[in-house]
Amino acid sequence: MGRIAATELMPDFSGRVLNHGRLRLLESLGSGAYGKVYRAMDFSQSASRPRYYAVKCLNKPEPNSHADLLQQREFSLHKLVSGHPNIVTFHQFFSDDRFVYVTLDLCTGGDLFAAITEKHLFHNNGRLIKTAFIQLIDAVQYCHDLGVFHRDIKPENVLCSNDGTDIRLADFGLSIQSAVCQDFGCGSSYYMSPECIGREITTGKYSTRHNDVWALGVILTNMITGRNPWRYATADDDCFAAYLHDNNFLRQVLPISDGVNTVLKRIFTINPLRRISLPALRYQILELNAFFEKDLASTTSTGARIPRHTASQDDTIVSSNNPSETSESSDEIYVFASPRVDPPVQGLDTGQFILCESSDVLSVPSTASSGSSGPESEGPITPETYPVEPAVDVPDISEEEGLGQPADLAAGAFTSKFKTPANAKPKKPKGHLFRTAVQRIRGRRAASTS
Repeated sequence: MGRIAATELMPDFSGRVLNHGRLRLLESLGSGAYGKVYRAMDFSQSASRPRYYAVKCLNKPEPNSHADLLQQREFSLHKLVSGHPNIVTFHQFFSDDRFVYVTLDLCTGGDLFAAITEKHLFHNNGRLIKTAFIQLIDAVQYCHDLGVFHRDIKPENVLCSNDGTDIRLADFGLSIQSAVCQDFGCGSSYYMSPECIGREITTGKYSTRHNDVWALGVILTNMITGRNPWRYATADDDCFAAYLHDNNFLRQVLPISDGVNTVLKRIFTINPLRRISLPALRYQILELNAFFEKDLASTTSTGARIPRHTASQDDTIVSSNNPSETSESSDEIYVFASPRVDPPVQGLDTGQFILCESSDVLSVPSTASSGSSGPESEGPITPETYPVEPAVDVPDISEEEGLGQPADLAAGAFTSKFKTPANAKPKKPKGHLFRTAVQRIRGRRAASTS
């Protein structure tokens, strides 16, 4: 028997008058595992020009309990970052004997998940993708500047206007003020970085800042293609293993431009301290002229197809003695002049990176919902819409695959690219891809210093 969600035991709040007669709850906007959200009318405003809010209804925890402390943390951090136009404003919270009510901005357009999978707002619309994604970067940067790290950035936690031009980050239920944490497996599985999952790479602690950047890369892929790049960023995932083998893999199987592919490679860098910074990511998104594969011909004078693979410095990892191009503790050194990495995160010892044998690690949860391995990630999570199967018309990808379904190599959609020769050696466990990559990098560094 499955666990009963807290919302199944909550009443219908429609029609209730709250906060000393100031708010009337109207229709339901959605529900999730921990609460319900309603549209509410503010009676304290002029009757001719009423103001509307979103009110989140949550169960009231026991005073001074662990759940109460986590709820107070969520409210405090959300209020701290509410000053940005691309973050849902936290107005107030109040309670009665049984429930807590949180008054937030009302965003009538729903969430980014619906905008991608149901409305298809971003399909073949590079200009809108740029506008919306820049707003999301700005929201996350604002949080980081104030020392708040979200840890659960995903389309369901991003609200938007009906036309997708106004983006607002929401749901700070898993956010913390620690630049590093040991709470592995916290967040939503599709959007977790490898170091957050903690299977093949263990760091003792991981950087919450760089984990948020990784999640943004998955969202960018969602917006452009209507797909996730992989299910889990682990070597036993077919798509992620293919990316580890060839970091141009996404360009081969998704209808993205070369410029987008370059940006995604800067985001999906295995060493978190070499991952692109948010200011540099913002700049590169603004500089992009094409987001989709079909746009490439229009960016050339001849209209000829641009080759997918070019011998560019961006694709090459080589040894370098230039200290300005790498952090001292990084295992990866890039030939191109990458933007300055974020200042070293206090408490994160990159010298302790360990590549685990796949047989020595725990399995990843089988669901795509928020999960946790520690107390930091417990607590209420903003109600969200349930995933639905999208019908985004993406070339070369089966229409039966949803946003939560990356390109399925096993289905044979791309078998011509991955056929095994008859005389091939037996297939190694995919965990070797991590070890091989790091050993190659370390070998080049040793050769350059000898």
